[in-house]
Amino acid sequence: MHPRRTQILTYSFAACAMLLLGCTKVAVRPEGELPQALVIATPAKVGVVVSNETANYVHKETRASVDYEAQIGPAHKQMVKEVFEDAFTQAVMFDSVDAARLEPGLLAIFEPRIEQFSFAMAKETGGVYCAVTIRYQIAIYAPTGELIDTLTLTGYGSGPAPKLGNGADELSLAGYAAMRDAAAKFLTQFNTLEVAKPLLASQPLKPKVAPAPGSVEEMSTVADIAIEAVPINDPPVVQTQTPTATPSSRPASPPPASPAPPPEAPQPEASPSQKMTPATPATSP
Repeated sequence: MHPRRTQILTYSFAACAMLLLGCTKVAVRPEGELPQALVIATPAKVGVVVSNETANYVHKETRASVDYEAQIGPAHKQMVKEVFEDAFTQAVMFDSVDAARLEPGLLAIFEPRIEQFSFAMAKETGGVYCAVTIRYQIAIYAPTGELIDTLTLTGYGSGPAPKLGNGADELSLAGYAAMRDAAAKFLTQFNTLEVAKPLLASQPLKPKVAPAPGSVEEMSTVADIAIEAVPINDPPVVQTQTPTATPSSRPASPPPASPAPPPEAPQPEASPSQKMTPATPATSP
């Protein structure tokens, strides 16, 4: 074969290989419009921090030689802005806590962060739908920048099983549904927490007095960091395929039964302001 023709064929095969590899990337971009929340705004001016890192948050993962890239930072920033503008009479956006604490008149500073993003494809849910879990952590500061409390909540969402394509559109729908679910939980549950009481009275948050080491008060402030799994609502779905904090891993088989250990002394429960319990979201957001 002619050397030049061999060289051209080599380049052609390389180009085809690169094209095929490029087709294995799935870009997930949650987008949507949050309905007007049917809640009474808390009479407080608050600062809301979305750092540049959070605003550009991207989750990358490879499964079965397919690269998934969930670009949820931009949608997160827009969602946070809308939620806090609905929840409070005035919400001012900042990119750092240091910048927020210089703003006069704030009663509190909130910093919602994305802790975990996980998903299940249709083949992992029995071919019925795809699902997304987004776990959030919301740091709450006094107007002067001292940390007051940390809330955790998880949003769940699902989308249809893709009939064609790589599932990017369906995962994007599920991702935005998970964000809306988390938004509904915050809007409907925040005002019931202890940390919200001063704000409901238009009073600023104040730093807590540190509890004595080893006291019950100190133990009750330990946050629950357990990762909640993607909920599977359909009976035929095998739940053991739900992704966890490391979505590519699979749960191991349960160990054989063994004698129950002796009962332990009950531990004090976490403060209700530490974690928002999963609840059916309000119909509005």
